Amino acid sequence: MNPTAHLSLHQATGRGLVPGALAAVIFFGAACMLPLRATPPPPVVYENSLGMRFVPVPGTSVWFSVWDTRVRDFAAFVAATGDDATKHVVAITALGWKETGATWKSPGFPQGPLNPVCSINWNDARAFCAWLTAKEQREHAIAADESYRLPTDAEWSLAAGLPLEAGTTPAEKSGRMPDLYSWGTTWPPPSGSGNYAGEEAHDHDWPSDGAVIPHYADGYPRTSPVGSFPPNRFGLYDMSGNVWQWCEDWTGPDHRHRSLRGGSFYNASAADLRLSRRADFDPPETRAVNFGMRCVLVRAPRNTQIPP
Repeated sequence: MNPTAHLSLHQATGRGLVPGALAAVIFFGAACMLPLRATPPPPVVYENSLGMRFVPVPGTSVWFSVWDTRVRDFAAFVAATGDDATKHVVAITALGWKETGATWKSPGFPQGPLNPVCSINWNDARAFCAWLTAKEQREHAIAADESYRLPTDAEWSLAAGLPLEAGTTPAEKSGRMPDLYSWGTTWPPPSGSGNYAGEEAHDHDWPSDGAVIPHYADGYPRTSPVGSFPPNRFGLYDMSGNVWQWCEDWTGPDHRHRSLRGGSFYNASAADLRLSRRADFDPPETRAVNFGMRCVLVRAPRNTQIPP
């Protein structure tokens, strides 16, 4: 990213000297003409106290983190709160998915500070957002009526570049657009499309029945540092692959599962890597080594000047 685009929050919303809203209009008007995966012009960016970067997404009233929440971001939350979030993590082993004592700190594979935090459940993700909100309100980095949270399922779809989806609930919408991926409309993914289950994933810890994408390699057997692959047209990285991302919504009226979006390094099927796919096979208490998160910043109405 162009470092000159990293404006303050006041600048990015037109409250300072830089007319950020106008810049966003110019950027997103051009971006909507681009395919799903393209190199966009430098967007208006807000960088928060943890170094997380956020951009507005047209059609929503929130600013999306350009990356999955990173290990170093989550570590700051744990250090401040003592909420270690380490119990009952389900990890990948040669014998399948099992509890092995893995944690977000040590999920069974190397993790650097810039890799996406994994092995967290929906409650952990929500707790991180609540802590970050309180921290930044206390520091006057955001206003009292602004906050961080998980994206809604509908917001995530818009940020992924999906058109209007048929259905009422996330479960009804899941997989309804079978030929739409982050890289385009064909299967398999071209080289360098994202962090999926490529052939390098099939190591000694890979389950015997674990699939990989034939002839695909991305260089990362498990997670990859955020921003390792090209962003989508809105400047968002890893909206497909790396780790599944928790969303706010229940997937259906039975209130059994929360929506997970995007797929992960473990996924090798066209069905799982569709942008319209919702994972609804685990309850929100589940901690798995391919589950992570992405934050959005909810702006105060007076500061929300994002084009439709």
